Amino acid sequence: MLEINGHPLEQATIKDVIRDRAARFGDREFAVIEGERLTYREADERANRVANALAGLGVEKGDVVVTYMYNSVDHVVAWFACAKLGAVWAPVNIALINLDLAYTLTDAGPRVALIDAELWDNFAQVREQVDVPGLIPVVRGAIDDRSVPAFASLLEGADGEPEADVLPSDPAGIIYTGGSTGLPKGVVVANLWYFPALVRYDEMFGVRPDDVHMGVGQMCHAIGSAVDVLCPFYYGLKTVMTKWFSASRFWDIAFEHRTTIVGVLIGPLMVALDNQPPRDDEADNPVRIASSGSGQVPRDRIESFKRRFGVDLLEIYGQTETGPLGAVGQRLDDLPYHSLGRPHGWCEVRVVDEHDQPCAPGVEGEITLRCTVPYSFMVGYHNKPDKFAEACRNLWFHSGDVGHLDENGYLHFGGRLSHSIRRRGENISALEVESAVLLHEAIAECAVVGVEADLGEEDVKVFVQLEPDAALEPGDLIRFLEERIAYFKVPRYVEFIDTMPRSATKNEIERFKLRERGVGDAWDRELAGFSVRRRV
Repeated sequence: MLEINGHPLEQATIKDVIRDRAARFGDREFAVIEGERLTYREADERANRVANALAGLGVEKGDVVVTYMYNSVDHVVAWFACAKLGAVWAPVNIALINLDLAYTLTDAGPRVALIDAELWDNFAQVREQVDVPGLIPVVRGAIDDRSVPAFASLLEGADGEPEADVLPSDPAGIIYTGGSTGLPKGVVVANLWYFPALVRYDEMFGVRPDDVHMGVGQMCHAIGSAVDVLCPFYYGLKTVMTKWFSASRFWDIAFEHRTTIVGVLIGPLMVALDNQPPRDDEADNPVRIASSGSGQVPRDRIESFKRRFGVDLLEIYGQTETGPLGAVGQRLDDLPYHSLGRPHGWCEVRVVDEHDQPCAPGVEGEITLRCTVPYSFMVGYHNKPDKFAEACRNLWFHSGDVGHLDENGYLHFGGRLSHSIRRRGENISALEVESAVLLHEAIAECAVVGVEADLGEEDVKVFVQLEPDAALEPGDLIRFLEERIAYFKVPRYVEFIDTMPRSATKNEIERFKLRERGVGDAWDRELAGFSVRRRV
């Protein structure tokens, strides 16, 4: 029997958890997603059928299966089917279009791609650009092209558990993250990567038999899959999810289902809820506890939220690379309560200077983490061993975040060190946005930085230097970009600049000087009433 951080595991693969919980909880309701319902037994049986059908399409253990799908019951079943086969599940962000989508699909190299009909046009637009020989697309829902296999046909696959010898150390997923440099990186995770979240879920929330979970994440992220789906499944709870987060619907859903636990309320979601008009029953809501990644939200705003809604918020810290539900986090009995918490045996944390030497308590540096539980951190970056070596230099994962440890060993967040922007829960590579901006013929140079946002975290600002004699309106640049990159990456602010500030030694753009300028007199697309289309 395996053990993680002092906790014995009866199962050590997702496949075994699905089979065991289906036998244990049977017809108990497991998931409610936009009105569709799924029991524990149905989750197991449908996953078996889809897994066997995927095997009929040639999917074998170790093959990649992409899902380009909204949160749905079928999406959960598709993931569980991959786990049954030992296939590597690669959920793609539903916001990706054009350049983003073509790159990510090519990088993942899937055998099969499962695609929602609402997203089919996005896929069809880049199909010829995706360099994956033999890729089989399968569509969920109705499209005009009747030659494409239907997801519904997968549910007619043979019944019975697929024959696949899946090991705890086998790769189970590729989760794409914006990263800090270049194009998105696929974080390869093993089956065991999910299991610390299962234990931490009970450590943090103190699971009760009558708890109901409410998910606020997308399944393409660790929050939506590991925290909002697998954790409740492990404990026999019901989970309630929506197609995407809605601040205006949040409390209505919570009251309707009597939800008691909320997965991870990242800072912008928490602020969005706090910005909603008061309601008479808000203090009597059923939610008792939630985790929160709100390192960049002012402390008084966090305390105001807790008082207003009567919800305990436990801070967590981590990245996809270091496992779901925070390798570092608070517990109800942790003090001081205004920190990001401690590792609680799940990892080592060190704040270091530019030479990777430890900083004294209270001194800011880069946050680095080292795994203490095998396979609880990533296995590597898909197709990018050089990036993995860079991120894990000196045998410590370098987060790209700034922070400090206090004299009691509690972690405090200070901001971002790298060329990465954190906007409403999404990591955005500045260099990736810049690559798209530079495709415009009127632009000679550009620099993308993060500036303080109204909802916490950051908004995207681009500084643009035009070609000689060229002219460009900010709105035209936004229209150009919304056709090429995900909506959440499109800059809010545009500022034209004559020359970029550069260092004397390397002639590099001094981004810190641009960040110091803040919003300034930049054109603001939101004030201009310019709405970026969600191409989903």
